[in-house]
Amino acid sequence: MDTRRFLKEGFIAGIVLYVTVAVFFAAVNAFMGRSPFYTAHLLGQPLLGAAPDPLAPSPVAPAVMAFNGLHLVASLLLGVAAAALVGAMEWMRNAWYVFFFIFVAGSIMTILGLGILTAEVTHLLPWHSVATAHLAGAATTTAYLWWAHATPEVGSGETAGGKGD
Repeated sequence: MDTRRFLKEGFIAGIVLYVTVAVFFAAVNAFMGRSPFYTAHLLGQPLLGAAPDPLAPSPVAPAVMAFNGLHLVASLLLGVAAAALVGAMEWMRNAWYVFFFIFVAGSIMTILGLGILTAEVTHLLPWHSVATAHLAGAATTTAYLWWAHATPEVGSGETAGGKGD
């Protein structure tokens, strides 16, 4: 796989991951009668050196932006890593199980890492919701990468039946 396609798929996968998690928490927060930015506010305050304030009347923009910036960068890095694994899996098809194991192990390590990072606010933000959001993000990212590799790239010369004429 060429570098341009790999990076493009990685960045799109990262955006898919980012949006999935953001929409998940916005929906949960709206369902609970809170601001859609409540979770980003809670997780962003420690990034700015402040204690999380669940009773704040409205989310503070710097905290929301700090968390979303960090979340976007992390999502893009995870998307690029996932695209790299898929590209390597295509390149060495006989060793697909090794890359699948790395993908699964990476997902588990990410969930555990998120649990450790959010331990300070676990009484405000249940750990299972963080894990569920990550699993939803992993599912949509995997679905995108699966679709991207099942669909020939425009201009690549490939047709639905295989290589170009």
